[in-house]
Amino acid sequence: MTRIICIGNRFAYPDNFGILIYENIKKQNLKNIEVVEGGVGGDSLALYFEDDAKILIVDYATDEMPKIMTRKDILNLKINEYNHANALIYFLNTTTKDYKLYLCSDEFNPDNLALHVEDILKLARNL
Repeated sequence: MTRIICIGNRFAYPDNFGILIYENIKKQNLKNIEVVEGGVGGDSLALYFEDDAKILIVDYATDEMPKIMTRKDILNLKINEYNHANALIYFLNTTTKDYKLYLCSDEFNPDNLALHVEDILKLARNL
């Protein structure tokens, strides 16, 4: 099984990107894919990393970052302070489980969300 964990604040654009993805994917009847609303991320996600599911995390990035990152990429980031913006990165640095991270760091247009959903589902199916 593959688990897509969508991160974001539903009340703040553009940070609601992950939640909009969650709502769009949740409407589809997908086999072997579980979609989770991960809220604003952080340690509360730990329980989703405890089984053998493959993990794809979807989030909006405030800094210019690669669209797709791996655990190794995250471990190589230099984070100097703990705050809301990098709480997810801090958490991901504590897990030993492999995952992929899909980031939208551009100002996204909600009308084009279907393109992101398509990319995310393709990536999830290929994990």
